[in-house]
Amino acid sequence: MRIAFISAMSGAPWGGSEELWSRAAFLFLKRGHTVASSTKYWPIEPHQIAQLRTNGASVNLRRTDTIVRRIVSRLRDPAEDFLKLSRPDLVVISQGANSDGLPWMEACARANVPYVSIAHNAPPWCWPVDEIAERLRAAYLGARKALFVSHENLALTERQIVAKLPNAEVVRNPFNVPYDASLQWPDKDYIQVACVARLDTYSKGHDILFDVMSETKWRERNLRVALYGRGPNERTLREECTARALTAVEFAGFVPDPLHIWRSAHCLILPSRAEGLPLVVVEAMLCARPCIVSNAAGNPELLEDNITGFIARTTTPAGLDEALERAWALRHQWQDIGKRAALAVREMVPSDPVQVFVDLLLSLA
Repeated sequence: MRIAFISAMSGAPWGGSEELWSRAAFLFLKRGHTVASSTKYWPIEPHQIAQLRTNGASVNLRRTDTIVRRIVSRLRDPAEDFLKLSRPDLVVISQGANSDGLPWMEACARANVPYVSIAHNAPPWCWPVDEIAERLRAAYLGARKALFVSHENLALTERQIVAKLPNAEVVRNPFNVPYDASLQWPDKDYIQVACVARLDTYSKGHDILFDVMSETKWRERNLRVALYGRGPNERTLREECTARALTAVEFAGFVPDPLHIWRSAHCLILPSRAEGLPLVVVEAMLCARPCIVSNAAGNPELLEDNITGFIARTTTPAGLDEALERAWALRHQWQDIGKRAALAVREMVPSDPVQVFVDLLLSLA
């Protein structure tokens, strides 16, 4: 089988939305299939792409970093060129959101090449104009499978394009903690909450968290928040933290092993404005840690409010404050809530999401 994986992401060299397709590509290579990939060129190549090349994949890096390349890309469709070169039996188009893969889906349709789309997010503020909505409708309906990481992302996409997608399914992304993780409860004389998210204020809502932590009652309580991650707003967030004198908030940087976070943190807090199905929530639950989250996309699909976690009713400071207040009142029960969360997440997320995904793709061949 000849299979091609397309990453439509263009805003960063690598992200969580890249893990499912890239790990699946490795499995296909291991089984002897022919694999090609197409990703945006970055001056520093992600090590995952280098590993794909080393393991036998044909790697295409899309470059539009010069005037000449930009002109050429307008005159010739790079997607059609890639399809002619790789001659795939099936194309997998991975999107950071739910519309960035549209040109690739349309190129596959024109070339009569079967394709599968994966949408890793559906931002509620990004509504397509009529022409794009109509093109997306045709593109999604033409896919062998239209895959989404949460039911809410699927429902929003169907509403945006005004069409039911009979070919749609929900898939899970791979996580980065052992499925049978078993960690001791942190022994600390204060409550430590971890916010594990790219430092991207607009989507991840750090400003909402800062507004809440600025309130006198939270300053006076024995609560500390550790921000894990890097991102485009790190400097301004640090400056705001200093300006507001948020001494209970610390920047912990990027940590490659999530177990390190959950050995020291009692709880996750995630005030996102938009999500797909956050891996950090899955990982926290697998590690038996309760979660305080916004009601964005897949969060309510994973958590039962006041039972396995706490869901803010609105993505506002007042909404987060209310959820954090409920959680604080039950802080002595967090360990038991975390245990319930650990059981619940294993009923919703398979032990090997990549294998499930690969089996689905093979069934379409």
